[in-house]
Amino acid sequence: MRRIRAELLRFCGLFNRRRRDRELYDELESHLQLHIEDNLRAGMDSEEARRRAHIMLGGVEATKERYRDRRGLPLLEALTQDLRYSLRSLGKNPGFTIVAALTLALGIGSNTAVFSVMNSVVLNPLGYKDPDRLVRLWEKSNSLERGALAYPNYRDWKEGSNSFEAMAAYRDSAFSLTGRDDAERISGRHITFDFLSTLGAAPALGRDLGPDDDRLGANLVVLISDGLWTRRFGRDPSILGKNVVLNDDNYAVIGVLPPGFHFYSDADVLTPLNAKRDPYLETRAIHPGIQAIARLRPDVSIAKASADLGAIAARLGEQYPDTNKGSSVAIASLYSDIVGDAQRLLLMLLVAVGLVLLIACANVANLTLARAASREREIAIRAALGASRSRVARMLVTESLLLALLGGGLGLLTAFWGTGLALRALPSVLPRAGEIKVDIRVLLFTLGASILTGVVFGLAPALRAARADLNDTLKEGGRTGAGGRNSKVRTMLAAAEIALALILLVGSGLLVRSIANLRGVNPGFDPANLLSFRVSLAPGVFSDGAKVRGFYRDFLRSVGDLGGVQAVAATSVAPLNGYAIGFPFYESGRTPPAQGDLPTANAYLATSGYLETMRIPLIAGRFFDDRDTEKTPAVTVIDENLAKQYFPGEDPVGRRLTIAAGKDYSFELQIIGIVGHVKQENLDTQAGSMFPTQLYTSLAQLSDSGLAGFARDMNFVVRTGSDPAGYLSSIRSQLNAIAPNQVLYGASPMQELISNSLAERRFVLFVLGLFSIVALALASVGVYGLVSYSVAQRTHEIGIRIALGAGRRQVLAMVLGDGAKLAALGIGLGAIGALIFARFVSSFLFGVSATDPATFVSIASALAVVALVASFVPARRALRVDPMLALRHE
Repeated sequence: MRRIRAELLRFCGLFNRRRRDRELYDELESHLQLHIEDNLRAGMDSEEARRRAHIMLGGVEATKERYRDRRGLPLLEALTQDLRYSLRSLGKNPGFTIVAALTLALGIGSNTAVFSVMNSVVLNPLGYKDPDRLVRLWEKSNSLERGALAYPNYRDWKEGSNSFEAMAAYRDSAFSLTGRDDAERISGRHITFDFLSTLGAAPALGRDLGPDDDRLGANLVVLISDGLWTRRFGRDPSILGKNVVLNDDNYAVIGVLPPGFHFYSDADVLTPLNAKRDPYLETRAIHPGIQAIARLRPDVSIAKASADLGAIAARLGEQYPDTNKGSSVAIASLYSDIVGDAQRLLLMLLVAVGLVLLIACANVANLTLARAASREREIAIRAALGASRSRVARMLVTESLLLALLGGGLGLLTAFWGTGLALRALPSVLPRAGEIKVDIRVLLFTLGASILTGVVFGLAPALRAARADLNDTLKEGGRTGAGGRNSKVRTMLAAAEIALALILLVGSGLLVRSIANLRGVNPGFDPANLLSFRVSLAPGVFSDGAKVRGFYRDFLRSVGDLGGVQAVAATSVAPLNGYAIGFPFYESGRTPPAQGDLPTANAYLATSGYLETMRIPLIAGRFFDDRDTEKTPAVTVIDENLAKQYFPGEDPVGRRLTIAAGKDYSFELQIIGIVGHVKQENLDTQAGSMFPTQLYTSLAQLSDSGLAGFARDMNFVVRTGSDPAGYLSSIRSQLNAIAPNQVLYGASPMQELISNSLAERRFVLFVLGLFSIVALALASVGVYGLVSYSVAQRTHEIGIRIALGAGRRQVLAMVLGDGAKLAALGIGLGAIGALIFARFVSSFLFGVSATDPATFVSIASALAVVALVASFVPARRALRVDPMLALRHE
């Protein structure tokens, strides 16, 4: 208890210190005066009376010192002194403080920005109830590892499985929102009634779907997103019960989703999947984009659930061999599917910014070592006056920590700005981008990174100062020659900067080559001056096929008559603008294989003139033309991949294919032509799409019922003689004249779509390139600083060399040689690290090896040149050394 009381008193002694000191000193002085008066009365003179009084009290000043030593907490006192000294020291050297703080701000800020993204996208759990029990389900076949479901199969999975608490299905879609203001195309999702409850979510306003809402013939209801509620309805709380018009149907609003609700791509509206009749939901032969999620029971693993569903799929294969034979199930956690490749991407970027931070630490450590060399005499005097080595080291580390915290504060501001800029520039690259924010975990990361950084770059100078020889330093009389003891450490730090910069530059160089290769890929069509857009026709207005047929005839003619328009056509899906439906097929007249073994081709519905408008090359046969109508036999144009794979060494023109999509959806097509293969969905795979083969069918050959069912939402392509974006307003005018209040959306030049398909790689290149530039700049500054410091330290030596006859070339060669050795050491070390780092970026490469020698050699050569240029400035300064002045100064 006494010890605790004493420590509390010492702690309290930190406060009201001046008042306590004044009271003690006044009391001591009063006692001293009383003793002096007693001595005076005893007959002593004033001087002797004061001397005897001091002796009797044991020394007033010594008593004061003992009091000072006992009050407060010694460690905290020392820390306070170190902080005050560090602030004064940094304030006296504003140049060093600003450069070091900004350097650290770049390193810490970039790490904080990437960590904030990593924290929100990867580390934070999904915003659902018990997200670790949520899984995603797919159908697996011979041609697809993860395919959409046939809806009857989904129902059988749900009814037959015992592994799940809940299972729900959904299908992404789009709607034309009309009836209020301008018509608008909005994103949507058809869902089963238990979709939100499976996720563990609920509307923020109103109610969820119920079983009665999700049945054929039920009243049409809709859940709207918070974004649509805000944008379109001004957050009107009376929206519940009101009708909105979607695709010409009235839907009653029953609920509004929470503001933070996200599920893959956000949807503006959620509607019941089964409320309207869809023949595709009634057959097992067609997989109309149905996706499924499920919630595992607490005691069930993914492996056990997979085995459970696999047994059901096997049973369905025996029960329905025509459609289900060979089909199986794929299952994965919802978290891993949503995060996907983002985890690998962010880990790679986190490694990259870690390298930037190491370069920043090395740079600041070099600056601190140079500064420490000039302070060696000061530190030696402190040691001679009684400061211990640990006390001196602690003082220097405190200064480094203070500097790092300053850099961390600036870095946090940089992180706020950098994260927002990246997300505004490329928001679609990262999943869960709307959830990215700076929270307490990010702040703690920044604090930890700042403290660790301060220790890392402050430790080397502190250790050097603690090991300094006191006698040697004081004998040098203020000369800076002792700084040579730091030369090896500073050389290794500068070499490390070059090595780390090389690692980042090689990664950027490989990505630059990849994007250049991708830009050189032939997509299979000519994207120049090509505009792509979609038109959605309202079912109520275009209720029968004759009206739909008339619209396409009139609209294509009116757009084609616009001045500057060279060609116009329509297709179900334009390249890089969606996914086509895959249809199983076989050659007519041959015994078809089992349903699970049938090949599948992407099928595209197109108008006459589409293949010519796209400038897809004709290899054999002919394109669609006016001969192909609804009254003539159905025809198809296949791509070269299908011809080579299924008709090797033969001429397929004139042969027939049977589309085998179940009993109700099987039909024959006669092959009339072969065209080149088109990379429909991406540029970075060999096939460029989900299926490697493609076929095109004629829109004109669809029956009226087929047109009304399948052709009310089509993609148009317009080839112009100049910038296609300039024609959009005229095209809208033609649409309004022919079909008022119909929605035109998704307009984009085809070259822009190609550029957007490279967004992920461009994002990686942008971030990695930015870090590489920072690393290169820091490494250049590090080389310059080291060589410049070396020249300053060797002024006496250089003066002697010049006095003894050394020429300018010899001095220049000597200084540049030091820079060249430094660059060679750093490049040698960096080459090893670059080989390792290249593996992180290998998944983002295209057409270039991760160990590409040309990239390694070119980057290393460029970095060597930069290092020599950074050495040239101090080399020129060495040439101007006057030997007489140098010797006189020494």
